[in-house]
Amino acid sequence: MRATILNQLKEIERQHNIHILYACESGSRAWGFASPDSDWDVRFIYVRSPKWYWSIGQLEDMISFPIGDDLLDVVGWDLRKILALMHSSNATPYEWLQSPIHYLERDNFQGELCSKQDQFFVPRSTALHYLGLATKIFRSSVKDGQINIKKYFYVLRPLLACMWIVKYGTAAPMEFEPLLALLEERPDLLQTVRELTARKMQLLETDTIPVIPVLQDFITAELERCKEEIPQLHHNRGDKEALNEFFRTILKSRM
Repeated sequence: MRATILNQLKEIERQHNIHILYACESGSRAWGFASPDSDWDVRFIYVRSPKWYWSIGQLEDMISFPIGDDLLDVVGWDLRKILALMHSSNATPYEWLQSPIHYLERDNFQGELCSKQDQFFVPRSTALHYLGLATKIFRSSVKDGQINIKKYFYVLRPLLACMWIVKYGTAAPMEFEPLLALLEERPDLLQTVRELTARKMQLLETDTIPVIPVLQDFITAELERCKEEIPQLHHNRGDKEALNEFFRTILKSRM
């Protein structure tokens, strides 16, 4: 699959006349709890020629390229979009840069951008993002006492990320395993989550299980606690000029 992905990225570069700076896996395979039938969620950051950015009018900032069947989903965002999202402390670029599965990186792009990300991380807004995501999925996930096992993780991961930000004030790890350190003082709960993770990696994406009371109670309590504590986090934004200069440097290298 890696060879297939790399070939598709080359073809996307050719078809769209772009230069891919970085490509990674984003989703359950990168998070560390893929099911046997999980798809590949490939995400990439690209740049176009300088002249393209000097044009007037609305500029396309995303390329979506579903490949063949449902197992491979490829989406790319323009560098300018990524930098704007980083400045606003959107969670997406912070997660992509942390992905443990890299398909492509050029000119030390990941390292250069990672060295700047702490200047722009805003704990309050990013924690609110994760809290909203976890809350929305949790409220709609249970039906007749059953829950799609995937949904548990789509609640737990953003909730734990939110808890991490509340506790440490830093960007949360993308991978699920490091987030479980937050549960070390609750060994019973930690064991429940680990057992659930093992089941998730054996069951199919659509499989459901009975709700787990200890998890339901934990999620309900932590959603409320985080909601109360998030307003105390700082929300200062860094000067975007460092990102502007990074963007200009990339464009100059393409001349």
